[in-house]
Amino acid sequence: MSSATYDAVPEGTGTSSKSKSLKSDALWTGLDIFVSSGLAFAFRLVAAKFLAPADFGIIAVAMTSYAVVQVINEFGLSATIIQREQARFSIDLVNTAYTASCVLSVALLAINTILIAPVATIYFNSASVGYVTTALGIAFLGTPFVSIGRALMFRERRYRQVTMSRVISTVASLAVAATWLAFDRSVWVLVAQLVSAQILLAVAITNTSDWTPKLLFRRDVFKEAFSYSGLVFANDLFVSVARNFDVITLGRILTQYQVGLYSLAFYITDVARTNLMSVLNRVMFTQYSSVQGDLTRVRHLYVRTLAWNCAFIFPVMILIIMAGPSLTTHFLGSDWLGMTVPLQILAVSVIIHAAGGTTSTVYKALGRPGLDLALFAFTSVVILLPLLIVATLWLGVVGAAIAIATNKLISVLIRQYYLDKLVGATALRVVKIVAELLLAQLPIVAVFLAVRFVWPEGRWLGELLAAVIAGGAYFGIAGAIFLRARKA
Repeated sequence: MSSATYDAVPEGTGTSSKSKSLKSDALWTGLDIFVSSGLAFAFRLVAAKFLAPADFGIIAVAMTSYAVVQVINEFGLSATIIQREQARFSIDLVNTAYTASCVLSVALLAINTILIAPVATIYFNSASVGYVTTALGIAFLGTPFVSIGRALMFRERRYRQVTMSRVISTVASLAVAATWLAFDRSVWVLVAQLVSAQILLAVAITNTSDWTPKLLFRRDVFKEAFSYSGLVFANDLFVSVARNFDVITLGRILTQYQVGLYSLAFYITDVARTNLMSVLNRVMFTQYSSVQGDLTRVRHLYVRTLAWNCAFIFPVMILIIMAGPSLTTHFLGSDWLGMTVPLQILAVSVIIHAAGGTTSTVYKALGRPGLDLALFAFTSVVILLPLLIVATLWLGVVGAAIAIATNKLISVLIRQYYLDKLVGATALRVVKIVAELLLAQLPIVAVFLAVRFVWPEGRWLGELLAAVIAGGAYFGIAGAIFLRARKA
């Protein structure tokens, strides 16, 4: 995209009209859940049927270093592109961010191959982890195109194009992985899917956006941008490390088989929350930033977003708690039996997390990424890490799940306290909404208990039927209420 194109943009958040509703933005980005992430989720379960838990343990521990290095690769400048006020936005910022990201991507690929992969091999005492870590580094090369091109489209609220790019790249990467699975049932199936997804997304984003990548670096622009993106980067880096504390700890203490059980249980429970929160964060970061001077509006958006988040997440997690154990052993096999209890505990953890809302997005959008970083540092280092080590040594995989849920509860309470100090009182409204939505799950529980009483010998089939009926009824009623509210 030319500089003139940006210079012609009227004051606002981008070239797209402000009349585009928040619902339309969320609708398009929400397709990621049902298409891109839904297909990836289904493939992961299919792969679990053919691969051993240890294969999932290998990819889980290898992904810890990949996730951390990937944050370094993006280093927060994409957030600056989205957040920057129109009067201070220029094409030089875009080119500088892209050029810096290109240089960093190549450097990190070399560092990953020469240093990180060998260290991972030694730390986790597994040559396979080192090989997989090296291969995952190839995906770093797609980051400059994905992060900058996607940030520009988010800024312009071109969520439809972003979603279509991700759908196409995901489908193509799954085709690559499915072909690999037909010939080789090993951890490399998962590696092929992850690497090809990032590279294909880079191609799709570049072709979809109107932006033409250009190598141009201005030191003054970078320095100014990094004053904001530096804090975002530090926060995102620490968040990435904190989110991988569990697998890093488990990979050192437990076997790859046990890590595989935990990682798939975490993935199953967290995939819905992660993708829904990703949609909300993309949309709401832009929304919060655009109304950051109106705290009443910020509070309204925050509470409304939390309500919709919980309304979707709660029933999914209740279904997992009720039906997860029997369906897991039936469909995945006896090798995954040890995953059932951690699966239920982690589902409770996700319910707690959902009740915590989008506080991190609010902090960043209001220009307080330092507060977000401080809270993550405290809850992760002071609370989670020691709790995780003690609980894992004591109770193994189950202990790790308990530690995650406990830390999540403490973190939500702390974050709510500081949110109220920043934007005004929201706690009572949040508690009311969460309580009402938890009560709304009682019919789902009642259906399951009734099916178990009437059909005790056909447990897995009965619980599958109960999940379909209860879940379908809940979302059907919720959809009807939503449509009625829109018409009103």
